[in-house]
Amino acid sequence: MADDNKPEEGAEETAAPKAKSGGMIPLLLTSLIVAVLLAGVGFALAYFVVPARMAAANAAADATPVDGTSTASAPVGAAPTPEKEKTARSAEELQAEGGKPISKFTIEEVTVNIADTRGNRFVRAGVYFEAEAPVLEELEANRARMIDTLGQVLSTKTLDELTAPNIRGVLREELLGIINPTLKAGHVDNLYFTDLLVQ
Repeated sequence: MADDNKPEEGAEETAAPKAKSGGMIPLLLTSLIVAVLLAGVGFALAYFVVPARMAAANAAADATPVDGTSTASAPVGAAPTPEKEKTARSAEELQAEGGKPISKFTIEEVTVNIADTRGNRFVRAGVYFEAEAPVLEELEANRARMIDTLGQVLSTKTLDELTAPNIRGVLREELLGIINPTLKAGHVDNLYFTDLLVQ
């Protein structure tokens, strides 16, 4: 009987390694199934969701509001792209207003990427210009240039500069220094930021 116990002990020794290797196969199968599922989800996102979101963003960028302001929240490029630019007032517009000169000039919204943020952060600004009526007429006639100037100045600023406590004063002085020398009808007395948002 002593000999009968020995083979049983050997059988137990060989059964233990089989149990250990049997646990590895379900783990590999589970990992393979998870990898296939993740690849399927990634494909679905790339094929269905991302193009739909890009189409929606392009449709929103193509929509032109009535007042001519841009509605895009985060442009990819560094320069602003106004949807509708009014470059000069026609005689019909002046007649419709009773021949009154422009009493105010504003840039409602310009949104650009912040320098050195790789397009991950942006700044949005709105500006109100204070000046005499002939200067406001000239500003309105050169609206596209004014929007571009504001966008260029904003896009050169870093996040640290834009979050400084005196940024409005710095931007005001810089913009007045750029705009006033180009004007023929006079000068802008002051400009005020109606909106300055850093995100």
